[in-house]
Amino acid sequence: MPTLSEVVVHDQRTQRSAYQYQFTPKHHGLDADAAQWLPELSFAEEFAVFDTADLHELSDDDGNHYGLARTEDGGLGYLGTWNQQLAEFPVTREGEPWHGYPLYPVNDDAPENRRGQKYRPAKEVFAKMLQAGLITRVQRKRLSKGDHV
Repeated sequence: MPTLSEVVVHDQRTQRSAYQYQFTPKHHGLDADAAQWLPELSFAEEFAVFDTADLHELSDDDGNHYGLARTEDGGLGYLGTWNQQLAEFPVTREGEPWHGYPLYPVNDDAPENRRGQKYRPAKEVFAKMLQAGLITRVQRKRLSKGDHV
C-alpha cells in the first residue's frame, strides 16, 4: 500500500454499529515516528480488523476499540511495522469516522517510549477477545505479558 497523502474514508460501514472508518496518512507512511500499518496490509484487511473489533465489542471502559487479525492456523497476524498484533481504534465523537493504528506488543525496533506495558489494552479487552473465541487462554496470557503470539 502506498504512502497516503490525504485521509481516505472507506466506502463500507461496520456490520454492527454502521461506523465509518478512515485511513490516515499519519499511520500509512507519513510520520515515521508514529505506529505504521504494514505496507502489505490492504485497506480491506485493515477495515476488517476494525469491523471485527466493533462486531465483538472489543472495547475498554473509555470506548476505545481493539482489533486483531487471525491467521489460517489460528495464530495472530502482524499488523504493524514493529510487529504489533493488536490495533487500537480510539473512540470518536458521534458521527465522525474512526481511525486506528497498530498498538501492542512491539518489537525492539519500536521507539523506547512505545515499549513495555504502557500501551497494553485493559484486561477486560483480553477477556472479551477470549470470550468471543478470537484468542485462546495461552494467547491471552502471552499478550497480557507483552509477548508475541
